[in-house]
Amino acid sequence: MKIKDIKKVFIVGAGTMGHGIAQVFATEGYDVSLFSRTRQTLDRATSLLESSLATLTQEGLVDKEDIPEIMGRINMTQSLEEASADADIAFETVVENREAKTDIFNKLDQLCPERTLLASNTTALNIFDFVKTSRPDKVLIGHWYTPPQLIPLVDIVKGPETSDESVMLMAELIKQVGKTPLLMKKFSSGYVVPRIQIATLREIFYLLDNDIVTPEGLDEAAKTGLALRMMVLGLVQRMDFGGLDLTYKSVNNPYVQSTLTPLDYKPKKLEELVKAGHLGVKTGKGFYDYGGRSEAELCEERDIKLIRMLKAFKATEKDK
Repeated sequence: MKIKDIKKVFIVGAGTMGHGIAQVFATEGYDVSLFSRTRQTLDRATSLLESSLATLTQEGLVDKEDIPEIMGRINMTQSLEEASADADIAFETVVENREAKTDIFNKLDQLCPERTLLASNTTALNIFDFVKTSRPDKVLIGHWYTPPQLIPLVDIVKGPETSDESVMLMAELIKQVGKTPLLMKKFSSGYVVPRIQIATLREIFYLLDNDIVTPEGLDEAAKTGLALRMMVLGLVQRMDFGGLDLTYKSVNNPYVQSTLTPLDYKPKKLEELVKAGHLGVKTGKGFYDYGGRSEAELCEERDIKLIRMLKAFKATEKDK
């Protein structure tokens, strides 16, 4: 199969990741089937899609008159059989559960045409250890980031039996829809960004639990002291600019190492919030209190800021 042969994309799961991935492909002219077991999830996906597209229109990235056509390319369905028909590529975005992914890949293998690439959005599970299909050469990982309609990065991982042709086709497709494919040399749970995020969580919770800084203060420090440099230099090149001799001294300094939060640290404030039902934006309160504002409204505000940052970032990249 060639890139020109890809006409229909099948997204399994219409939650946070699924509807955003569907939006990406529909905006770029592909027919999309978006599957969920429940009508409630599909209705929520429709609402979030409409809100996201309205935001992109506001920021000049999508023409208002194109929205009905984009939405019209997305077929919301509760039928796996219907969604699988004529699919050229399928993205699985179901819960991070071994049994659930095994089951859905079995069904996809049975229902999708033989040519169909089967990709998982898994973050932590090595699907190549347990997913069995009749097409191992066409099974791979395509890991997107939230919100997928805005974040450019997509991790691509091949399994032991995945063909180079399947990997290159996926990478070409990701580029075709304006995203940045990262070809991983091999599977590693969490890939790049989630592993770094998880490593920082211990320090974040330590700072919050010990009342060293407020959530607002910590975020301000991250935005103005950490993220700004990362946008220009990333993580590795920043060490070159700072001097590798200084980095070497820091990582080998016993005092520095002794100040780090222990690996087995258990976050207290996080547990309190979860037990109280304060789960963040979706419940209106987490570390922040969102004052009764809707999830759609808060996501719109976030997306506008991300879009403007992306525009600035792309302008900077052109100057290289």
